[in-house]
Amino acid sequence: MESVSSNISGGTFNGPVFLGRDPKMFQHGPMDRPAPEPVPRMLPFGPDGFVDREATRARLDELLAGREARRAPLLVLLHGTLGVGKTGLVLHWAQQRTEEFPGGVFYADMSPQGLAGGAEAAAVLESFIGVLGTPRAELPGTVDGLAGRFRSLTAGRPSLVVLDGVVSASQVRQLFPGHPASMVVLTSRFRLGAFERDEQDGRLPVRLVVPELDEEACAELFRAVAGEDVPGGEALRTVLRASAGLPYVVRIAAARAADPMFDGVEGLAARIARENVLEALDMPRRLFDLAYEALDPEVRRGFRLLGAHPTPEFADAFLDELAPGVRGPLYAAGLLERSEPGRSRLNGVLHGHAQILAAADPESRGALERVIDWYLRRAGAAELRLSSRWRAGPLFAEPGSEALAGVFADRAQALRALEADRNNLVAVAELREIEPARLCQLAEAVHAMFLDRGHHTLWIRIARLALDAAGRAEGADGGGLMLARMHFELAFALNDRGSAEDLEEALLHYGAARESARRIGHGRTESSALEGLGRIATAQGHPQTALELYQQALGALGGLEHPRGRALLEYHQGNAASAAGLHERAVAHLGQALHGFLALPAPDTGNAAKTRLRYAMARLAAGRPQEAVEPLALALEAFAGPSLNRADAVLVRGDVRGALGDPEAARADWEAALELYGSLRSIRAEEARIRLAGSAASPGRGEAQG
Repeated sequence: MESVSSNISGGTFNGPVFLGRDPKMFQHGPMDRPAPEPVPRMLPFGPDGFVDREATRARLDELLAGREARRAPLLVLLHGTLGVGKTGLVLHWAQQRTEEFPGGVFYADMSPQGLAGGAEAAAVLESFIGVLGTPRAELPGTVDGLAGRFRSLTAGRPSLVVLDGVVSASQVRQLFPGHPASMVVLTSRFRLGAFERDEQDGRLPVRLVVPELDEEACAELFRAVAGEDVPGGEALRTVLRASAGLPYVVRIAAARAADPMFDGVEGLAARIARENVLEALDMPRRLFDLAYEALDPEVRRGFRLLGAHPTPEFADAFLDELAPGVRGPLYAAGLLERSEPGRSRLNGVLHGHAQILAAADPESRGALERVIDWYLRRAGAAELRLSSRWRAGPLFAEPGSEALAGVFADRAQALRALEADRNNLVAVAELREIEPARLCQLAEAVHAMFLDRGHHTLWIRIARLALDAAGRAEGADGGGLMLARMHFELAFALNDRGSAEDLEEALLHYGAARESARRIGHGRTESSALEGLGRIATAQGHPQTALELYQQALGALGGLEHPRGRALLEYHQGNAASAAGLHERAVAHLGQALHGFLALPAPDTGNAAKTRLRYAMARLAAGRPQEAVEPLALALEAFAGPSLNRADAVLVRGDVRGALGDPEAARADWEAALELYGSLRSIRAEEARIRLAGSAASPGRGEAQG
């Protein structure tokens, strides 16, 4: 059972629980001021020692200069061979042009797991909309809805969208921002000819081929890495020819040549010359071999172990635990690069090379287990920091869970860490080698983070994988707790995303979770499944059915000690009773919910505040606005800082003021709510606009409300 919703629409409340009048109710303060509008800057770091590409950068600048005359965002495709430096080029250019895009710069890796694992447009849109600050609870449930919301949120100012490593044109079509002077820049090793075959709105890309570096540019880059005192001559030319004009290969060769243990450029050239029987296309790989062979044995081992990681990008903390002491030498050797603070990456070619080496290393199997274990522990630690909900997996059972308690200092740190690793968590879940029990624990461990950040597409993907694994593991006996919990996890994720199709599927999985839990006598899971069914019934306009389901959920708990769950069920019953017009019953349930939240060993003040807000609405809807004053003031006191909850409370405060005969104060609150909603990019701003329009047309509106 999760925390209550912050959505305030769709209910009527009544009944005497709170009395009194708090003067703070009528005070404005700094908390009512809107938050600054976010301007995303999502670009990762570009390469050091960038050289050449003047012609391509000039062409990008030319396209940028002409964007004001366009009626739709400009689409640009940079394509070229693997390792030619497409990503480095676009990052270098974009980082110098951020001021040209006042609406922000968005970035997504479109192939985080290589060509076989292209990113879904819905997952990318959830990420983009999330950094714009729009409330997670208002994320649309379909990819079309997400695309429309992204266009709406970016319609006011030009934005830049960088989509790196695009695999197919279908990944791109719904990722366009709304302002016509925006740009969308893609990198891909493919020409993406599907744009011509399926043109949409005239959005054919301007194609720019990224060629290999010429020898002069390679020499400049080589010296930028190895040092300006590198001698020229035939030895350097031998190395540069073998590098095939690929910047990443040049960097690796330069890092090796700068190593005193490697005998400089001459030593590197001599080794390359001895391999002249190799075909030209194999020479760059031979340079990787040479760079690898020149490492100390322990650093070579660390590089091999990185081949067990399912993606080329990871946290520094992961590498430091997997192979302590190798991160610095790998950077010095040019085999590792910085992606963002606290995170590193291998070039895709290098990661593939590490995977080849790992496949031949018997230790790689153990390394893969360590990869799975690291992400499972990391996600579990974040889950414990983010939520107090019950989980079935042994990862969360004492005393083992105690070791996870100190991984993250606070909620914000846990969210940052898991947000950065969200694609890696999916990649781990998709590993063939992960055991069903561990996959199911991973599905439980990502719940709170994906719920908080609204990454429904990735969340549902992991939940489906876990459910399939649980079904295979428990198919012989017809199901058990693991299977019931995975049905519940998938149903919850679908319910939270909330499209009509999602709700219909969630009904099936909640039902399956309920039946499996009932069969094995697990009252907590049966109750949670019934609660989910009740929430869907309410959302689908069947509050009486919801009330019955919530009552059954309480009954399923039996004598189980679960005070927070009981408080949540009382809260849900209050909402359902209100929707059914049962005002006194609604008030009774809300009063029980408030008492339950505050009586917990660690009082749940957040849910208590939301319950007070609901109660204030109940008093107002029942025509007793005076009785809404005190609970509303207490709710506002708890909702510190710009947030959707505070905006809702300020809106309702305006309604109460109007009902108490103070239309000027009511209008001031509605204006404040409109500003807050606007700064939060919330669709609820329209409710404030409607109130303001009504107050302008009917000055006496406040006296008649209720």
